[in-house]
This record gives sequence, C-alpha cells and structure tokens, in this order.
Amino acid sequence: MECAGGGGRMKLHTKMRVNRITDEVWEIPISEKTGMLVPARIYATPTLLQSMDAGVFEQVTNVACLPGIRRYALCMPDGHWGYGFPIGGVAAFDVRTGVISPGGVGYDVNCGMRLIRTDLTLEDVQPHLERLMTELFRRVPAGVGASGFMRLDRASFEDVMTNGARWCIERGLGWHRDLDAIEEKGCIADADPSKVSDQAVSRGINQLGTLGSGNHYLEVQVVSSERVFDKETAAAWGITGHDQIVVMVHCGSRGFGHQVASDYLKVFEKAMRRYGISVKDQQLACAPFASMEGQDYFAAMNCAANTAFANRQVITHQIREAFSTVFGDRPRTWAWNWSMTWRTILPKLSDIRKANWSCIEKDRQER
Repeated sequence: MECAGGGGRMKLHTKMRVNRITDEVWEIPISEKTGMLVPARIYATPTLLQSMDAGVFEQVTNVACLPGIRRYALCMPDGHWGYGFPIGGVAAFDVRTGVISPGGVGYDVNCGMRLIRTDLTLEDVQPHLERLMTELFRRVPAGVGASGFMRLDRASFEDVMTNGARWCIERGLGWHRDLDAIEEKGCIADADPSKVSDQAVSRGINQLGTLGSGNHYLEVQVVSSERVFDKETAAAWGITGHDQIVVMVHCGSRGFGHQVASDYLKVFEKAMRRYGISVKDQQLACAPFASMEGQDYFAAMNCAANTAFANRQVITHQIREAFSTVFGDRPRTWAWNWSMTWRTILPKLSDIRKANWSCIEKDRQER
C-alpha cells in the first residue's frame, strides 16, 4: 500500500490504511480489520515504517482485537514479526475486563539488558583484551541448554523465584546498592512457585548465570565522546565517554520462562472456549486477567521474571570477578553502580529502549 507521509508517498508492506499522526507516529484505524476495538499505532520514522514486514501490521491489529484493550495497540520502532504480538508490541488491558496472554509477555519472560560501567578506558583494556574475553567466556556460559556454576535444590530455586536479585545479593553475588539500579529493585511481587510446573523447574534450576543463545550477548563496549548525544542522561548514568569501557548484557529467564509460557498457552487454549473468547491468531491465546487461569499465569510469570533478574545479577557478579582477575582490585575497576534496562544515548527514535528513569533522577539528586 502507498501511504501519504511527511516526505511524500510511501510504499508499505500492508494493504491496510495507515494514517500519519506525526512524522514518527502512524495509526491504523479500527475500520481496517473486523473486530478491532482500538486503533493501532506504530512509532517509527518513515524509513523504518517502510522497512517493517507485513507481520507487524497484521499482528499489531490482531492485538487491537483483544478483549479489554485500552486506547491503542502499540508497536515500537524495532517492530518485526513476533509470536502473537509483534516484537516491540505494547498494549494495556483493563484489569477487570481485560486479558493476559503469554504471546504478549513473550517466551523469554523479562528478557532485558544490563549496563555495567567501569572507570577503565580502551587504553587500559586493549593490552589485556584476549585474557579478559577468555575469562568472561569461562565464567559466563553461553549456548542452548548451557548450565551455570550454581547448583540449587528445589527449595533454593523457589526462593529465587520469589526474591529475584535480592536472593543473589544476600549470598554475596553482588552489592546491596545494585538493587537500587534495577527495575522493581530486582523483585516483582505476587510470584507463586506453586503455579510453576515441574518441567519448568527442571529446565531452569541449573541455568542461573548463563546467557543462552539467539540474540543474547555479553559485550565489552567502548563509549567514545563523539557518540554521546544526550550528555545529561549519560552523566546521570556515570557514562563519561573518553573511550570509557562498559559491559552490556542481554538475557532473560532462559528455558524456565520458555516453559512457563508453553505450559500456560495450553491452559489458555482451553480457557478461551470456557470464557467465550476468540482471537485472530492462536498465538494470542489468553484468559481474563481476573480469572483463576489468568491469575495462575500471572503468578508463574512473576516467578520467571524474578529468575531473570537473578540471572542477570549472577552474570554481573561473574563479570566483576573476571575483571578483578585480569585487572586486580584497582579502585577504578569497580565503578559498577548502575545496572539497568538500557536506553542507548543516541539521537534517533529507533534507538530508544526502556529506561530506569528513577535511577537517573536519584543520581541527579545525589549530585
């Protein structure tokens, strides 16, 4: 379809009408698909919008048909074909009349990012880079089914499910101030391990401190001064530029979260018939949030979310240990105060990710 945009007409991978709201907000009206309850909005530059695959438009409008959705079905600038929801999909639902869907949460529950800053520079690290990477590979296993160095029994793993990153801190796997820099202080309430299957436990119990595969990574990165575009935000995070070394980690709840999602998709397929719910795509299988099935999934999902917080915390500890092994206990190696969900300090809308703004404001106040 051709769509009128700020710079002329655009060719999009959909036959649906897409209206320009602003140069970076585009709306598909409810008239474009039977069953839509709210419009769908996509946040993207014209170039990004034209590059989005057909699945984005189909999936975001399918989401707009779900019971109890409020205002809009949204898609962020990184939108591409996902499972049920498009990757980058966002939606809010009424807690009384709305639904909850594993397709919206995703298989890798609480997949997120953590930035760990240092006071080292490229000049400091370059001569030791090979040894550092070897040490990181040794301490942080990666790959499908990878197991970590921690061995937990069922009771301990259930403690992880309910306490998240705090469980790690209490066992010396981090610093108490780490919790101030993590969303929800690294623990989401209302987790109930009794709602998690034995199969999910068996898949996750040995995976703390591991990256997994796919698009998960651990990167040693260099922050050059000319690539810091939002200096105030960067300063609040302790990002100084000048070839500063930081470490970025991207991972989630691994096989544990995947199994939680798989288990409840099966539950919800049956529940939809009971509650008279139909969806455009079976990958959007859902249940009323207030129902027994919805609340059971919510409790299990929070277990997986807390496990993801713990996983990233253990990885953070292992990264610190690796740097200590290579560089010793030099004070400037240990400026690791802020570990957070990341918003890159770059100028374009396409580069925005979630940010823990409470960390920024707290740091500004302390300054």
